[in-house]
Order: sequence, then C-alpha cells, then structure tokens
Amino acid sequence: MTAVAPKSETNVKETIESILVAFILAFIFRCFVVEAFVIPTGSMAPTLLGANMQFRCPDCGYRFTAGYSLNARDDTFSVPDQANGHVFSIICPNCGMRLPRQLDKDRDNDASEPFIRYGDRILVMKYLYLVNDPKRWDVIVFKTPDSAGRSSNYSVNYIKRLIGKPGERLFVAEGDLYVSPDTGKPAQPEDFVVQTKPKHVQDALWRVVSDSDYVPIGLPRTYETANGNVQVDQPWTQPWQPAGDGWTNTTPRQFAFDNVNGVGTLRFNETANPNKAALTDFLAYDQTRDQPGDGGQPDTFAKPSYGTLGDAFVSNVSDLKLSFVLDKFTGPGKVSAVVGKGDVEFAAEIDGSTVKLIKRIGAASTTIGEAPLPSARPVTVAIQNVDYRAAVLINDTEVLHTTPKDYAPDVAAIIDRVRTGETPPRGFTRFDGDHAQATISHVQLWRDVYYRDRDPMQPQARGIARDFPEHIVTLGKDEYFAMGDNSAMSSDARYWQERVDLDEEDLHVDAGRVPGRFLLGKAFFVYWPAGYRPVKGFPPVVPNFGEMRFIR
Repeated sequence: MTAVAPKSETNVKETIESILVAFILAFIFRCFVVEAFVIPTGSMAPTLLGANMQFRCPDCGYRFTAGYSLNARDDTFSVPDQANGHVFSIICPNCGMRLPRQLDKDRDNDASEPFIRYGDRILVMKYLYLVNDPKRWDVIVFKTPDSAGRSSNYSVNYIKRLIGKPGERLFVAEGDLYVSPDTGKPAQPEDFVVQTKPKHVQDALWRVVSDSDYVPIGLPRTYETANGNVQVDQPWTQPWQPAGDGWTNTTPRQFAFDNVNGVGTLRFNETANPNKAALTDFLAYDQTRDQPGDGGQPDTFAKPSYGTLGDAFVSNVSDLKLSFVLDKFTGPGKVSAVVGKGDVEFAAEIDGSTVKLIKRIGAASTTIGEAPLPSARPVTVAIQNVDYRAAVLINDTEVLHTTPKDYAPDVAAIIDRVRTGETPPRGFTRFDGDHAQATISHVQLWRDVYYRDRDPMQPQARGIARDFPEHIVTLGKDEYFAMGDNSAMSSDARYWQERVDLDEEDLHVDAGRVPGRFLLGKAFFVYWPAGYRPVKGFPPVVPNFGEMRFIR
C-alpha cells in the first residue's frame, strides 16, 4: 500500500512550487519582454522627469515642474527629501510670477528648500527591435556608446528620442530636423526634407506659452534680494491685447468681438510679461540648471531673454499652436485665428458654417482648403504651424492641412542663417474680427519642442547646419542618432566624443552614433510617477496615479 503525504504538507509543497514558478516566469518576463527603468536626469523633460520639484503658481494656479540636478547637489544619485538649504529662482511659465521665498501656508510650494520627488519609473519593451525596425520619434533605451570613459563595458543606460536611422544624413536647424538619404554624393541643401512628427508624438511635445484658464489673482510681486533690498517685478499684464475696435476681455477667461460694422485685432504680446520669455525655448524645467542660491542665498532674479538666461542660452521659437473654444458666432462677417512665422502667416477663417485654411504672404492670399464647421456650440478650434506644415483642427481632429507644394522651407536660406548667426524668423499669433460677433474662451498658446543648432556652451556640436556640410551626420549601416526632448539639458549624440571600438565583436562606430546592437528597447509606459508622501518627512513612496501615461 502506497503512503500518501498529509494534505497540509502537499499544500505547502504546491505553494512553494507555485512561488518558484512565478519567480522564474517574472525573471524570464523581465529579461526578455519588459523591464523597468528609472529616469535619473532631465534630458527628456518634461516628456519624462528625472528628480524634480513640482510647483503650483500661487498667483495663477498653473502647475509645472522644475528639475533638481543630482550631479550638482549630491555625491550620489540618491534623492534627498528636501533641497537642503537652497533657495531657487523659480518662474511660472504661464504668468511669469517668481515664486516667493516662503509661503507660510504651503511650504512645499515656495522657493526655499522645496520638496524633491524621484524620477519617473518606466517600462521598456525589450527586444522589440529584433522583430520591428525602430521608427523615427520612438523613445528608445540603449547602452550609451559614450560611456567608455566611465564604464569599461558600456553598462550605462540612456533614454532619448530616435531621430536618425541607418543610411541617412541629417542636421537640425532653427529647431527642426532635416533628413536626406545618403546617396554617396556631396550633400546639397536641396537634398534635405524637413521631418514632420506624427500627431501622437507632436501632442506630447507641445510646450505651454499661455493658458487663459489660469488667470492671476493679482498677488504682489515684491521680493527680498541677497543684500536685503526689495525688488519689485512688474505686475502681470494680459498678453492678449486688442487693436482697433471690437475686442474686449469680457471675463477673466473669455474674449469677445462685437463689431458688425468694422474690424479689430486681438494680438498676443510676447513681451507683456518678460520674466517668462514667451516664444523662446525657455523651459520651466531648466530654471535650476545652475541652481542659483547655493547655501541658502536668495535667488538671482535673472530674467530670461533672447540670447541669455543667466548662464544659459535661449532661442526664439516660431512653431506655434493656437487653440480656443468658439462659444458663439453671428455674421455677417468672420473671425480668424492666425499663426505666423517671419513673412508667412496662416489663418483659420470662420464664417459660422465653414472654416478655411488661408495662407498669406504680404498682400497675397491663397485658400488652401475649406471644411464644414459643426453647428453645435461650443466647438474647439486650433490652428498650428509646425515643421513647415500648417493645419486646422476641429475638436482635436485635423480637417485641413498644407502640403509641401503649399508650404516648404528654403533650406539653403536656413543654412545661411545658421552659418552667420542671424536671428531666425520670429513667430506671432493673433485673432482677427471682421464685421461679426463672436465669443471665445479657453485660449491656449503652445510652442513646439526646439532642437538647438547653436549654443555657445557646446561649440563642438554635430548634426547641425553650421559650416554645412561639415557638421551634418551621416549614418552607416545599423547606426542610429538620438537626442533628448530637453535639448538644452541633454548630453546626446550631438556631443558624444568617444568612438566605439570593440575588436572582438568587429564593431567600430564613429562618435555620435548608437550601434543597433546597443538598443535595449522602446520605452512605452510611465508606471510609477512618484508624487506623494504619506507622512511629512517621508520619501514620495506613493505614485501620482494621475500622471501614469503611455510614452509618445
């Protein structure tokens, strides 16, 4: 007769076996399917966040993030709970208010020793590129080819956006990416085509310039300086300013045009609140790049402007998106939303039943297309001019757009401007009213991500138009080019100085290229955006569930 093990003993054995199998499956899953990584720096901000400080402007209520430089403040990459005696110069990107040194009722939201959060934790689809080729604009994780000086076996992981693929030549100029096939012949400006981003990527790369839903309540803007003097910043000024007859700011968040007998303009004044450096690549996240105020000293009161931001460098940005809600409209005329760059402008012209996309250069006007406008109100309308492609969106669906025949860059002229250091064409935006009555609200202005082509702090950059074609990049077989979304703070392929030479693997790659075999996978989800601490003084162990998101 065969002995039977007691039931309790069998259950314990089965439980242990199940746990072992679960561990094995989890290990296999981690090794071959999905792996978790932590974002250590701000090179991809604000798409992905490294150690950071999150603020809510006490005047307008806009929420934004500023980076915390682990390298500058800590011997290791451990994240402190507080900023340890530092006072930061923090400026709201929406209204330009400088955060007070102390907010007695909200100490985590002032400029003195703000609370520090960990970087985003993300999931990466490993080995995806063994079955699918990488796509331009993917967010990729890879073994950095520039780590030989710090690691003997390329063990440091980087995360960047893929912008160049094998067999291509490329450069960035005035914020945009230009690509041509490598034909083996000398590169010519006319070979290169500006690259437009897919909508899901572009939506992730818009950076706020102004949001009318966040209106300052009028707090005083008086600050104490390092020597004990008092400095007064100018009060917030409404940047949407009327010219002509008809436009009024009927409520803090709503504008109206009422002039059936004439015309009027509501223009965005980029200099209305100079602290925020509107229509430049100034990024709120980068305000602490040098973290002024070391040792508890007050902030430096640096005002960003074209060419300088403290020790930083900013460029004007002309790729814009203007979005608004049309609440009411009556004729007989029209209202238009306009975005422009240099001497070219595009208008979304609304007459109540249709919307037209119109291109204007001086007195010349061309209708690109026309689409029906929903009769139901309110309706959301947007017009954008980005990567030399203009488009009109209704309720976030694109209904009209230009083609390269309608609108394309003069690549040779752009290269000449970069060579000579000439200021790029400036962007502008406005609303035009023409013999009509209309009410609009939720007015939002956004700018595109800006890939830098000139920076006095990085004179040896590659992949730029300076001294064309000397500084462009040519990618060989199985070579990729990657850059960070936060161009001002990204140590990426533009600046790497080390070749990859692995004789035993027969791998030899010039500096500034990512070998295909160094690719680890595609980043696809932020699963743990740290944000909350259960008890004051504890680290932020509770994720901010509202910030969980797919990575675009």
